[in-house]
Amino acid sequence: MPKILEDLLWCAALATWLMMFCGFVIAALRPLAKSVRCRLADRAKAKKSALNH
Repeated sequence: MPKILEDLLWCAALATWLMMFCGFVIAALRPLAKSVRCRLADRAKAKKSALNH
């Protein structure tokens, strides 16, 4: 197999693995990000209601 073709296949395989890894990481972090956003929103609501009273 020509060297350039072998290098191209390695790059394609690496790109595939990186996309899969990023997909798993994003899927794992999505609930954490949602939790943080909810806590920040609750804190903002509490602060806003404390200022109004």
